[in-house]
Amino acid sequence: MILHRTICNKIGGGLIVAKDVNVFHKNIILLVGSIILSITFAEVVLRLVLPLPPTWKYPQEDYIYDPEIGHWIKPNQLAFTHDKAVITNSIGIRGSEYSVEAPTGIYRILALGDSQTFGNGLALIETWPKQLESKLNQSSNWLQFEVLNCGLPGSDTWQHEIILKRMILNYHPDAVVLAFYVNDVVKRFNPSPPKHDSANELKNRVTYALKQSVLLLTLREVFYSIWQTLAPTSAYLGQQAVLNGEDDVATEKGWGQVEDSFFAMKKVADSHGAAFMLASLPRRDQVDGRLYWDDYNKNLRTLADQYKIPMVSMLEPLQRAYKKHNGSLFIPWDGHNSELANYFIAEELSKVMLENLEQSRQSD
Repeated sequence: MILHRTICNKIGGGLIVAKDVNVFHKNIILLVGSIILSITFAEVVLRLVLPLPPTWKYPQEDYIYDPEIGHWIKPNQLAFTHDKAVITNSIGIRGSEYSVEAPTGIYRILALGDSQTFGNGLALIETWPKQLESKLNQSSNWLQFEVLNCGLPGSDTWQHEIILKRMILNYHPDAVVLAFYVNDVVKRFNPSPPKHDSANELKNRVTYALKQSVLLLTLREVFYSIWQTLAPTSAYLGQQAVLNGEDDVATEKGWGQVEDSFFAMKKVADSHGAAFMLASLPRRDQVDGRLYWDDYNKNLRTLADQYKIPMVSMLEPLQRAYKKHNGSLFIPWDGHNSELANYFIAEELSKVMLENLEQSRQSD
């Protein structure tokens, strides 16, 4: 009897344990299911109220090591920037092959700058250099224009100086336009071969796949904002110092480099008979009014005047456009200027360039 009772107790206890395990498993399944449903619901709702993220096609544009400037766009490639085609010629700039000399009757312009000029996330025809070409040709009845997009993502003013020295020999332009951005105020460094970290590597493809989630992008922006408030990075502080004119050793060295490069670029352009112009591109938070500071524009204006470089500030034109078009001036979740913003940049530049050319024509 005692043995029978002991066996029954063990069996009963085992059943209770098994039952508890089953309940635990069910609770885990319910919890995981609830989390998945909540995430899915949040993603769906956010996609209804917020812009959709960019899509990515592969291969993304690739780069080669350049011992003088650090990196350069890989020549003769067919790739994508986001989901827009990138075709580079034998030199490594976007577009087709160009003759060494501009064809007769063609006024050739070189466009220099960083990713805002290259056109991250944009088709070539959507970039401000090509929109400038279109606007100039539509507005002029006595001259035809050709604008070469020599923009290099991730580049600064000292690198633009080197690119100008190369491209002016390759293409002999009549004019050069440098698009300047706030993060270009940095000192020169000595390039070294980078560890290969192509956008087409698996780990980066996973990152781009995660960027398809509006929920994750929203959380990233929230955490980034909190992080920069509590523990801002040196790069963030540096750009703030440039914008608001703070005394900062690194910023002063950066402005010194900008001045040296402006002087050298103007000298190179003059020696080849090419006009040299500066276009100042504002950050998004300047355009939308979150940052009123304009000290870096003032510094640019001072340097431009010092070296007799015509300068066009895009701050006011883009602020006017923002009142009507708001966030459509920028690529969602990316920060780069959209096709529409590039339209207004090209429009402002075309006005100034045509006025200057007409004055020069009348004085001849």
